[in-house]
Amino acid sequence: MDNIFIKKEELNEWTQKHFKEDLVSVDDLIRVIEDLDNEVDRVKEEYEDYKQMIKDNYEPISPYKMYGVSENEFH
Repeated sequence: MDNIFIKKEELNEWTQKHFKEDLVSVDDLIRVIEDLDNEVDRVKEEYEDYKQMIKDNYEPISPYKMYGVSENEFH
């Protein structure tokens, strides 16, 4: 596939930002897609780790407890 090229202008705007040349080889395009796929996997894993950290370290609290007032004060 080294001899197949795509005009940069035919790529979407976001993809165009990854290339300086006017013609992009299919191999280069595939490489960028693979890199992005890996980045998505990394971000998903980071997000799942973050969610787990929140579950492990924080607990939901009522507004009454948050502000140090009794629920009875409002009835």
